[in-house]
Amino acid sequence: MSARLKPVKAILRITLALGVFAGTAHAFSLLGPYDTWMQPTNGFRQPGDIGGPMNLGEEYRWNVPVLTYSFDASFLDYFGSNGVFAVEQAIQMLNNLPPASQLDPANYPPEATWVNYTAQALNLTDVKSKTLAVLLEQLGLAPPTRNTFCTYSFGFYDGVLVGQTVKRNFDPINFAPTNWVNDTAYNYLNQRTTNGSTISVTAEEFPLNPLDNFQTAVADDAAGIGGYYTGLTRDDIGGLRYLLRTNNANLETLLPGVHGIAYANQALRPGVDKITFVRREVDTFTGQFFTPYTNQFTDYYLSNNIVVAQQLERVITAPDILFSASTGDQGIITNAQISRTGTTNWLNNAFPPGAAGPGLIRPPINLAFSKPVLPHVTLDTAPYVVGGYVNAWGSFDNSTNPPVVYPLGVAASDLTLNLHLMRNETKIGQASWQIPLAPNDYILVQTSTNLVNWSFHSIFNAGRPVEWFHYTSDAQRYFRIAPHD
Repeated sequence: MSARLKPVKAILRITLALGVFAGTAHAFSLLGPYDTWMQPTNGFRQPGDIGGPMNLGEEYRWNVPVLTYSFDASFLDYFGSNGVFAVEQAIQMLNNLPPASQLDPANYPPEATWVNYTAQALNLTDVKSKTLAVLLEQLGLAPPTRNTFCTYSFGFYDGVLVGQTVKRNFDPINFAPTNWVNDTAYNYLNQRTTNGSTISVTAEEFPLNPLDNFQTAVADDAAGIGGYYTGLTRDDIGGLRYLLRTNNANLETLLPGVHGIAYANQALRPGVDKITFVRREVDTFTGQFFTPYTNQFTDYYLSNNIVVAQQLERVITAPDILFSASTGDQGIITNAQISRTGTTNWLNNAFPPGAAGPGLIRPPINLAFSKPVLPHVTLDTAPYVVGGYVNAWGSFDNSTNPPVVYPLGVAASDLTLNLHLMRNETKIGQASWQIPLAPNDYILVQTSTNLVNWSFHSIFNAGRPVEWFHYTSDAQRYFRIAPHD
């Protein structure tokens, strides 16, 4: 398991651990609320995490066939119709999937990640791809590569690290634990980190073949800057098929708002086979739908080993999933990330009580896209920003169209570049350039300390001025502007 915690002061020691490998070539991981052993000292509860990897039979899932979603005013103001379209591209990929009973992982590729190099140079994160990964998470899938090996417990005997590692990655065909993800086999290193008196040990995965692709599943959420997904991979499909298949029966209650006539609430239920996302418009002042949405469906449960069907109705007054945009509460935001509702609202239906699951995913879910402060450029000082942006949101694909950068400014035929001369945090001078440049196009700003060797920085015209900060403590620098090829 790849730990994400980065202590300020740390002493690092790496120990190679040999895994026992199955002969399979793909796998998935399941997400749920943290079990008691999932602590920061063994790689869990890290920044950005919302839960931990479940064992087979402890999975969390939805048991209704329709989920509603909406966009609030903050999302619409920041991302506009282009952002809505990008999110709905991800949703359409899920809606287009056949029922789980008809899903065949072999019909899907082991790799669906591509790179747009212009977007990479501009430091852009793809809205569609990030949405797709986060929706898989909210459907009950965890990152498979990171959870191939998990540190369950550890101790030290005569100064030697002794730990117990478990696999939380499962083959979608035979459901056996495996160290394979999308044709890549993994081993792991036990990484020991010391921060003061606190010792942490995590299992860090690495490909057995260094030439193999790493973190290939969409559920890994590893497309990165400039990367984008063209669809789901074989292992993502295997995980969804496991969760939703009709021969996977779990003890489950119904969601609040679901009712019928003389109906069974808690029962042994198979998977719903297919989940469809439906958009409904919301009143941003109340957070409620303008018109309640009623979904009537057939629910199945087992009674004395016989499948029983009952007609149910769910009246939905607020979106199951709300897309918003937020500046957060941590001050200046410099990264394009999504803050998500955690797993604390998910219901554990384990019987008898004491196990980590199985359980039920419950609404409401808020997916809040960060609003990075941009654009600005700072050279020779921390942070050093390449491309005029600090990890901004964008929309892009494999076409020759320039990436869309959010937020979209007012369309303009020129770009204002303000160069600020700073002494410490005080501005002592400013120069401005008005550069003829089409909207959503970019130029190269070249800098040099000697008029011989030049560095190139891509500046994008998103309809807003670009603020470039140069400090007197930096090296003397010359500036010039050049068109891109």
